[in-house]
Amino acid sequence: MNKTIWLVIIVVVLVAILALLPSNKTASEVKLGVIAGTTGQYAPAGEGYVKGFNLAIEEWNKSNKPKFVATVEDDGFDAVKGLSAYKKLSGSDQVDAYAILSSFTIDAVYDQLHQEKKPVALGFEQSKPAEDDNIFQVLPAAKPVQFALGQKIKELEYKKPVAAVSNNTSVYQNFYAGFNDGYGGSAQKFDIGGDITGIRSQALAIVAAKPDAVAFFMAPKDGALLVKEILKITTENTRPYLVFDQSIQSGSTDYQTILASDFPKIDGSLVSMSKNDFTPGFIDSYKDKYNEAPPFGSDMGYNSFMLLANTYNADSQKWINSMKGARFIGADGEVSFDQTGLRVPNIFFGKLQSGKVIQ
Repeated sequence: MNKTIWLVIIVVVLVAILALLPSNKTASEVKLGVIAGTTGQYAPAGEGYVKGFNLAIEEWNKSNKPKFVATVEDDGFDAVKGLSAYKKLSGSDQVDAYAILSSFTIDAVYDQLHQEKKPVALGFEQSKPAEDDNIFQVLPAAKPVQFALGQKIKELEYKKPVAAVSNNTSVYQNFYAGFNDGYGGSAQKFDIGGDITGIRSQALAIVAAKPDAVAFFMAPKDGALLVKEILKITTENTRPYLVFDQSIQSGSTDYQTILASDFPKIDGSLVSMSKNDFTPGFIDSYKDKYNEAPPFGSDMGYNSFMLLANTYNADSQKWINSMKGARFIGADGEVSFDQTGLRVPNIFFGKLQSGKVIQ
C-alpha cells in the first residue's frame, strides 16, 4: 500500500474520531428555533412574544458572543401546526435550541423534545407535570398561583364557588386542580367544551347552581363568550362574584371585543397573577424599537432569549445544566427556577379596572 493511501486512511480515521468527541468550542453563530402563535385566539400574546424575542437578540448581538439567529414559525396556537413547525426546525433547519410559547405545541412535541435533549425555553404552561429535564418555563408557575386564589376565595368567605374550565387541554384542568386544592376541595367544576353553540346552556347551568363566585380557567375567547352569557341572564344584584386567572390579561382583546359595551360590568372582578412588572429599562428599549408600550407576552419572548443566551454552552447537556442554575434580571424582574424548571412566582391579587389589573 503506497504512502498516499495510508495518509488518506489516517485523515479519515482522525476526522471520525474528532466527530465523536464532545465539542467545547463556542459556535460563531447559534441557531434558535422559535414557535409562537402570531395568529389564532392568543395572537396578541404571540406577536408580543416575537417582538420581545427579537429585541433581546438585537441587544445581545450588539456586544456579546456568540451571535444568535432565530427562525420563527407560527403555530396559530394549534397542536398540529406546532408539530409541523417543530419537525421543520428540528429537521431541515437543524436548530441548536428552542423557544416555544404555546401550551398546545409543547404538549404535542413533548416526547420528541425529551428524545432530542436540546435546551427549551417555554412560555406558557405544559399540561404534563414539570420534571427535572430540558424544558424551562419562563412564565411564573401557575399552579401555586391558582392554589393561592383558592385560598383567597376561602379567606373572603365565599361559601359556594364554582369553576368554569376549558376541557380542550389539561392545562386548564391543572389550573382548576390547584384552585380546588387551595379552596379545600369542594369547588364544583363545570367543564366547558369548544362548541360555542352550547355556551348559553352552560351559562344557565352555572347560574342554576346558585354560586356566590365563579372562577374562570378558560381559553380567552370561550371565557369571554361565557361571561357575556352570564351577564345577560343575571343582574348586578344576582350576579356571582367573577374571578379570573392571568388568561384574562393574555386574552384581553377577546374580552374587550366580545363583551363590548358590557366590558365595564366585570370591573372589580378578582384576578390572581404573579406580580412581575416590566422593568423601566425594558419598557424604554421596547418603546425605542417599536414605538409602542410592551404588551403582554413581550416579556416572555425577551426572557426566553436571555435565558438561552446567558447560559449558552456548545455542549447541549452543559447548556441545560447551566439553565438550571440561572438567575438574572429579565424584562419583568428576577428570573430563577425551581428544581423542575418552573419559574418561581411572585403571587399577587388585583382587581379589573377598565381592562387593566390594578393591585
